[in-house]
Amino acid sequence: MNAPAKSWLPAFIICAVAWGSSFLFIHVAIESFTAAQVAFGRVVVGAIVLGVMLLAMRKWPRFTWRQVGSIALVALTLSVIPFVLIPLAQEHITSILASLLNATTPLWTAFFVALLIPTERASRLQVLGLVIGAMGIAVLLGAWNVEGFPALGAALMLAATACYGIGGTFSRMLLNRLSVGPTALSGTQMALSAVMLAPIALATAPSPQPQPTGVSVWALLGLGVLGTSFAYVLFYQVVQKAGATTAASVTYVVPVIATLLGIVVLKEELYWYEPVGAVIVLGGVWLAQRKPKVLEVEAKAAHP
Repeated sequence: MNAPAKSWLPAFIICAVAWGSSFLFIHVAIESFTAAQVAFGRVVVGAIVLGVMLLAMRKWPRFTWRQVGSIALVALTLSVIPFVLIPLAQEHITSILASLLNATTPLWTAFFVALLIPTERASRLQVLGLVIGAMGIAVLLGAWNVEGFPALGAALMLAATACYGIGGTFSRMLLNRLSVGPTALSGTQMALSAVMLAPIALATAPSPQPQPTGVSVWALLGLGVLGTSFAYVLFYQVVQKAGATTAASVTYVVPVIATLLGIVVLKEELYWYEPVGAVIVLGGVWLAQRKPKVLEVEAKAAHP
C-alpha cells in the first residue's frame, strides 16, 4: 500500500523541479562550455555531492570488478552519451522542445525492454502505445513544416532518449540484484561517468578556452547538484514510499516545468503543435507502460 501523499510528495515535487530545470541550466551552461564540458562538469559535481553523502552515512560501497563493469556499461548509456547529446541538441533547438522530446524516454525503455528481455514481452496495448507515441513525436516536431523542421537537434535529442531507454533496460538486466542503496549506486555511476567523459571534455575543449561567465558556472553547478545527484536520491525515495508507478509519473510533470521556465525565463516561443504532440506522446507512454493482468499475476507468482 502506498504511503500517505504528505510523506513522498515533497520529494516528488523537488525531483520534478530539479529535472525540469535541467534544460534551463543546460541552455545557460552551453553559452560558455562545450557539450562535453557540460556533461563532464555535471557528473563531477554529482559524484562529489553523492560521495559526501556516502561518507556522512558511512556506507561506502564495495563492488567486484564484474559489477564495476556492469555499472560502467549502464553509465555509458545513461550518463555519458546522453549527457553529451542533450547539450549538443540544445545548440539547435529550444529548451522547451528538448524537454518535450525527453518525455519519449519511457517509449524507448518499453521498446528495448520488449526487445532485449524475453520474459517481458510486449502486449498489443503496449505496441499500440509505441505507435501512438511515434505519431506524437511527428506532431511534436511539426513534421509537415519541411523548411523549419529541426532535423539535427531532434535527431540528437531522440538519440539521447534512445540511450536512456537502452540504459534503463541494461540497468534492469545487470543491476537489479546488487544489494546496494541508490545513493551508492548513483555515486559510483557518476564517478565512472566522470572518468569516461574526462578525455572527451579535454579533446573537445576550444583553444583558447573562453572565459566562462558567472551565470554559466552557476548553471553548471545547479545542473550537477540538483539534476545529477539529489534528484536521483529523491526519486528512489518516492519509489520506496509510493511505488514505481507513482514515481514514474514524474515523466508527465518534468516537461511542464521545463516549458514554463523556457517561456518565463528564456523567453522561448511555444508553438501550438508542441504541447499537442507532447500530450499524444504522453498518452502513448501511458499505454506503453501498461502491463497485461496475466503478466502481473505471473510476476507475483514468481516473486511472492
